Amino acid sequence: MSFDQWIAAHFPKLMGHVQLLPEVLEKDKQQAEFTLPPWDYIDRLATPERMILGQKYLVEFDTELNRIFDSYGVSPSLLLAIWGIETNFGKTPGTFPIGSALATLAFAGRARRRPYFNAQLQYYCLEIYPLQGERQPICGSWAGASGHMQFMPETYAKFGVSYRSRGPANIWASIPDALISAANYLAEEGLNEGDCLIKNPYLETDIDYSWDGINYAAEGTIWAERGLKIEDAKDGEKYFCVSPTGRHGPRILFGGQALALYQYNRSTNYVLAVSKLATMIDGGYVDWSWDRTARPLGRSEIADLQSVLTYLGYNAGASDGIIGPDTARAVMKAQTGLGIEADGYPDLELLARLKTLKD
Repeated sequence: MSFDQWIAAHFPKLMGHVQLLPEVLEKDKQQAEFTLPPWDYIDRLATPERMILGQKYLVEFDTELNRIFDSYGVSPSLLLAIWGIETNFGKTPGTFPIGSALATLAFAGRARRRPYFNAQLQYYCLEIYPLQGERQPICGSWAGASGHMQFMPETYAKFGVSYRSRGPANIWASIPDALISAANYLAEEGLNEGDCLIKNPYLETDIDYSWDGINYAAEGTIWAERGLKIEDAKDGEKYFCVSPTGRHGPRILFGGQALALYQYNRSTNYVLAVSKLATMIDGGYVDWSWDRTARPLGRSEIADLQSVLTYLGYNAGASDGIIGPDTARAVMKAQTGLGIEADGYPDLELLARLKTLKD
């Protein structure tokens, strides 16, 4: 079945309005060999220039941001940091017609992701296409996100809010609509007024690294039972630790704002960058010290590590080059067996030592 036949069969209202975009398929197939280390990712996104613009908009949209805070409990600096990182404050919203991008991915994208993009295309047809009509198509990222805050169609359908309550939310042209919609999203994901973003940027503790990650987010009383006393812990707020490079870098204690932010983007590097930029916009300062020689392993190196771990009797899961829970647990067990501090961070030293054992 051709693309046009598929559109006619499943999304007839889009006939003549969407097209197959080969460049989108190329981006979908690309698997980066190396991911940026946290320090490079953060430095690229949380810049002094964005801090200055964020502080400018903090004044310019003071009324709107304070009203949003009163209604949703989301801090102005957090919203501005997300806006700055997602689209550079609306300057780079994306150049791909999102209807065509979503249709392309639903029709010919990676098989396991097609149902997701099919659902997004349905939301697009119901919620966004009627707003666009015959006009110039709405553009966004190659994956179909659009607007100042880069919402997928489903996110727009569920969380879009009109600041002035005048019809559908216009997250593409109205900055207040975009900001209040993002606040609604974060609030629905559990952010409460008074929750902090970074509770302790330089946490010093001997608590086991196995407690790291959002899966172990908990209130202060639970952390006390685990061996970590959180000063001035707020009742009802959940905290979690992150150690992006294990023993090679900082250990950070995040609060409820960051926990909600993970639902916006589940990348730890993204949460770190937004957190730093929000702190900068507020006039604060955070500068994490990293061992910059401890670069992350590339995908092929991770796949190699997974194969070696499995060969040696550790259940590392599939050798797919992606560090999931199985691989992280296997790494910690292997580190313990080698007498290395079990931080779950796979580095070149670990890979080399395990290869020696295999050989």
